Amino acid sequence: MAYSFDRMILLVSGAVGLVLAYSGPDLPPGPYCGITGQCCRDRQDGCSHRILDSKCYCDEFCNRTAGHDDCCPDYPKVCLGIPDPEPSPPPLPATRVCSYRGDFYQVGEKITKDCNTCECVHPAGGGDERWECEQDPCLMNEDVLENVGRSRLGWRAANYSQFQGKKLKDGLIYKLGTLPLSRETARLGPINIDKDIQYPREFDARQHWRNYISPVLDQGWCGSDWAVSLATIVSDRFAIQSNGAEKVQLSPQTLLSCNLRQQQGCRGGNIDTAWMFAKNHGLVDEDCFPYTAKITKCPFKKRGNLLTDRCVPVVPQRTSRYKVGPPGRLIKEHDVMFDIMQSGPVQAIMTVYQDFFHYRDGIYRRSRFGNNELKGLHSVRVVGWGEENGDKYWIVANSWGTQWGEDGYFRIARGENESGIESFVVTVLSDVTEAYLRK
Repeated sequence: MAYSFDRMILLVSGAVGLVLAYSGPDLPPGPYCGITGQCCRDRQDGCSHRILDSKCYCDEFCNRTAGHDDCCPDYPKVCLGIPDPEPSPPPLPATRVCSYRGDFYQVGEKITKDCNTCECVHPAGGGDERWECEQDPCLMNEDVLENVGRSRLGWRAANYSQFQGKKLKDGLIYKLGTLPLSRETARLGPINIDKDIQYPREFDARQHWRNYISPVLDQGWCGSDWAVSLATIVSDRFAIQSNGAEKVQLSPQTLLSCNLRQQQGCRGGNIDTAWMFAKNHGLVDEDCFPYTAKITKCPFKKRGNLLTDRCVPVVPQRTSRYKVGPPGRLIKEHDVMFDIMQSGPVQAIMTVYQDFFHYRDGIYRRSRFGNNELKGLHSVRVVGWGEENGDKYWIVANSWGTQWGEDGYFRIARGENESGIESFVVTVLSDVTEAYLRK
């Protein structure tokens, strides 16, 4: 009997379908081979069982041709001793997540984007999960970085790694630290020097008193500018007024740990209170009480001296701590210049906005780029002045380490009260041992 080609294809396809039908997961569970427990070596009708509309086998032959499995579903278990596979666990319910940079986060998990914390939340009103982020301005700002250079303000901006991931509001606390002046302090009468002399075009205490001027310090993440600026200024003036005999690096930690009344430590301090402490109680040197950028227990007695403090004085005649006289205020440009030339660096208070944190070099003037609402007071050390292409400036030591600005210094416009830097300038005389007093 002849078969057409199409009919041949249908028969072959049907046969293959029957052969392959026995391995699907939707077959009746049986048992099959397990009914009799009989397993044969060769193909025998007695070793077969009905399955759907065909037969399955319980012999070795059924397992010989890969891809043509006509074994009964329970053949591996009954005849070969292979246990049934563990059932697959039910699929987990779909977890709704938030994504960020290719990673996925569940509801309640948090990440940090720049300086702000974001939490993955499920909206109360329904809908997809989303990030809810804080909206605080960050210390480093693209608006400042992009526009300061274009505006030809006379200074350049930088993106400082030490400020990355920090919030502006925290920077104004922990990188500054000067608390607002009390009414009494703000009304302090100025000292009028009024010296009618020819002032030099440039003056730098670092050059004039070489090796007498304290290095730039790093206050760390601690609002201690009030302590750092005071300690470095007093150090400079002890060296200058003693003609180098009492060249000493005084410790800001003395103020941070021991001057606690009316002070807030790393969250800020009052400069008038700090100067009164330096006058009445004095400081010790850095080797005796190293700076740690945090409040620690004060190890000294209130009325002690260098001997009871177990500090080593730099000259034999000194037993008392390093004290100062009453502070005075200077408000005139030439009075500030004269005082620096005569006695050394002075303390100045300026107002800091966001753009100042980006200062790299040049003569600073506030740009008004970035955030213009948040601000803080900053105590700094003025060490000299100069001119560049007719543009007058002060030379000022900051307290953010030498990786910031011009090796830790900055220049700021002079004679314009830029950022209020000329509105409150403090001078003081150091209580130098009489035997070493500069003649």
